[in-house]
Amino acid sequence: MALPTKVTLTGASESLYAGFTKVNTAIDYIMAGDGTSRAFRVTSVKIENGTVATSIKVTGSSIYNGNTIAAEDNLTKGGDTGNFNLNGAGNALHIESGAITGNATHALAAIIYLNKTDRFLAVQPSVVSNGITLTFTNLASGSSEDLTAAVDNSGGELYITVIYLTDA
Repeated sequence: MALPTKVTLTGASESLYAGFTKVNTAIDYIMAGDGTSRAFRVTSVKIENGTVATSIKVTGSSIYNGNTIAAEDNLTKGGDTGNFNLNGAGNALHIESGAITGNATHALAAIIYLNKTDRFLAVQPSVVSNGITLTFTNLASGSSEDLTAAVDNSGGELYITVIYLTDA
């Protein structure tokens, strides 16, 4: 089968899932040459204020071929809840390799699609120890952003789409 030359993601009767299916088909063809059987995955990560002061609650939901990760509450700076850990500065959230299918090989993008904090944030994804680390920066100040402080307000939440490849 020939590689599609154009993938259309819009259309009144086509769902976003159908669009991602088309993209995944194209990616399968693109990556077939390296013989690794990598998988294209998209997961939504929700970060909100934790029950305990200065903590966060993190949940993962599959958007396309991704992983659903049950909510883990009370993640503090320097803490680890099993599927997630937060560095000591609070600016890097790591999704551990055990929480995702296969080992992460590429972190293609992380997009903040809903920011209900009072901060102007950017996120940078990277692969670390076969998992995915999301590092947050405050765009107004240019400094790293402590997630426990960013979501510590009434209704403070972040929703991030993470697009990545795994080896299985």
